[in-house]
Amino acid sequence: MSFLHKKLHKFMSDQALKVGMKPIKTPINEEERLNEIKRLDLINTDVNNNRNFNNITQLACYLTGRTQSRVHILNDHNQICKNTHGFNAFEEVMGKDIPRSASICQYVLEAPREQLIINNVREDPRSKHFHEMPMAPNIQFYAGTPIITTRGYTVGTLCVMDKIPGSINHEQKEGLRLLSDQLSNLFEQQINTPDELSNITLNDNHEKMIGTYYSSASILFTDFVGFTKLTENIEPGDLIEILDEFFASFDQIIINHGLQKVKTIGDSYMAVGGIPAGEKDHAKNTCKAGLDIIEAVRGINIKREALQQKPWEIRVGIHTGPIIAGTSGSGFDIWGDAVNIASRLESSGEVNRVHISGETQQFLTVKDTIESRGKIQLKNKGEMNTYFLNKISQ
Repeated sequence: MSFLHKKLHKFMSDQALKVGMKPIKTPINEEERLNEIKRLDLINTDVNNNRNFNNITQLACYLTGRTQSRVHILNDHNQICKNTHGFNAFEEVMGKDIPRSASICQYVLEAPREQLIINNVREDPRSKHFHEMPMAPNIQFYAGTPIITTRGYTVGTLCVMDKIPGSINHEQKEGLRLLSDQLSNLFEQQINTPDELSNITLNDNHEKMIGTYYSSASILFTDFVGFTKLTENIEPGDLIEILDEFFASFDQIIINHGLQKVKTIGDSYMAVGGIPAGEKDHAKNTCKAGLDIIEAVRGINIKREALQQKPWEIRVGIHTGPIIAGTSGSGFDIWGDAVNIASRLESSGEVNRVHISGETQQFLTVKDTIESRGKIQLKNKGEMNTYFLNKISQ
């Protein structure tokens, strides 16, 4: 960085503080995140005239009906623009490299797996002082989608902007997420590191794990209610036979709806939709599987009652969100906060019902029958809007 460049950055940083722009706290995984930027050589890679990147910034504008779009890399102190659409030459020069603390995109790093939507830049507490800075562009609407690498690190943003306030709907947000996934793939293709090497990490037991980040997947958990009491007088061999009957029916349902079985733990069953192919209907397919599991259990229980055996009741929880999926020493598995939320939804649900999150509900249509449960407290997750699922349209 030249002397004049450093001086300009210092001036812009000081002005941002002076007008009230609050820089974010250093992210917890900042060192690893910066190493990921270095691994992909994102600072030095020039994609400004790359057709594939140009297509993405154009599509982002067409998709959302907004006038401007940028691809930013968020370094430790800088926000570096790699590709743009809808800006004139002056605006491109002014926004090429600015202090991170003087940017709106920095706030994406506060919740690095979530989109940051600011409908009115002048009213949002994070950005309301943005226009008081000298040389600040006329941005009134902002939507930033994190660019997340296969290792799960947020290295930058795909953002769309406009000179008037506005909003975008769920489908447009999903479209931006898909475009951001494409950006991540394109950046990965700029280097020659084999996928099987780039995705290797170690877990707490120092086992080799090969994982890939997925920005959207739907996780399904089931659990039998009162399992301990149900099984206290059942012989181990009989218990295995009973579980096999239930789980075999679940396996077929999972296959029917294009999901992938993750594992069983005791009486719990876990599956995931949307990986590896990223099917657009993965949330709906997972919900269909959940309802079919309830029906399968009902059918098996009818047979059990005919033999004077106690019925087994089940709870199902489903959540949609980002995960890391891959293999470790124990086989295929998935990790992430979304997995924990799905588990909490199952445990806080009701007998013989499918309990879904608000995130999953957004992928359903008006033809699907759901029942709002309002805000409920999920252990270690706070309050969330959740729903019971009654019917899915075909």
